[in-house]
Amino acid sequence: AISVASFNVERYKLQDKITVKQGSWFDPLIDLRGRLSGMVGNPPYVPSADIEGMRAEVSKHEPRLAMDGGDDGMDGLRHLCDGASEMLKHGGFFAFETNGEKQCNFIADYIETKGKGRFHGVRTVADFAGILRFVTGY
Repeated sequence: AISVASFNVERYKLQDKITVKQGSWFDPLIDLRGRLSGMVGNPPYVPSADIEGMRAEVSKHEPRLAMDGGDDGMDGLRHLCDGASEMLKHGGFFAFETNGEKQCNFIADYIETKGKGRFHGVRTVADFAGILRFVTGY
């Protein structure tokens, strides 16, 4: 992923606008705490027990690490939500992809409850198939 991102930054001549960093979650961004304008995340969101039953074109070609979101599939989503309040500047936006309606509704509620008024306009957004898939806010 790092090599593809770096290639695209160079390809589109964005070196002065985008810095590609590698690390675990927010670790490489610690110097930007409270200064990010936005966060977009597509973390692993498949419950661990569901991975074995996935279609072969997904489970055989994606590394487990890229799919496994823990027991309920929301470990990474909760981590992004918790980090968003620290990493985003006031008014910064976020958009997170989820596994569907159940996760969408849980994460939207989690952000509003745990964020204690930090975020506004928290809402769920459907994908092109009409399935609630994204949680956004600012």
